[in-house]
Amino acid sequence: MLKKKTNYLTVVSVLVAFAGVAILIYSLVNAIFADVSQQVFATSNSVGNSETISDDGMKYIGMGLACTGFLGAGIGQGHAAGRAAEGVSRNPEAEGKIRNMMIVGAAIAETSALYSLVIAILIGFVI
Repeated sequence: MLKKKTNYLTVVSVLVAFAGVAILIYSLVNAIFADVSQQVFATSNSVGNSETISDDGMKYIGMGLACTGFLGAGIGQGHAAGRAAEGVSRNPEAEGKIRNMMIVGAAIAETSALYSLVIAILIGFVI
C-alpha cells in the first residue's frame, strides 16, 4: 500500500483558509467590544442608542466578512494542487502541462484572496 504524501501547497492553502476564519472571528469580537465600550463610556444624557451596533462595530464586521474570500481561495488552491498531483501520478509525461495549468489556476484563485484583503484594509482604515 502506498503512503500518501502531504503536498505543501495543500498545507499552505489550509493555513490561508484558517487565517481568513481567524480574521473573521477577530472582527466579530472587536465589533462586540466596540459596542460594549460605547455603552460603558456613554453619558447618562444620551438618547438611548445602546440597542444599535456602533459604526466601529459595523466596520469590524465588514472587515471580517470581506476576509471570507481567503476561505474560498484556500480551499480552491488546495483542491487544485491535489488534483494536479493526482494527474501527474496518473500521467507522468504530462507533468509540465499539468504544472503550468495548476500554477495559472492557483494565481487566479489567489487574486480573489488579494482582492478580499484590499477590500478589508479599505474598510478598516479608509471608511
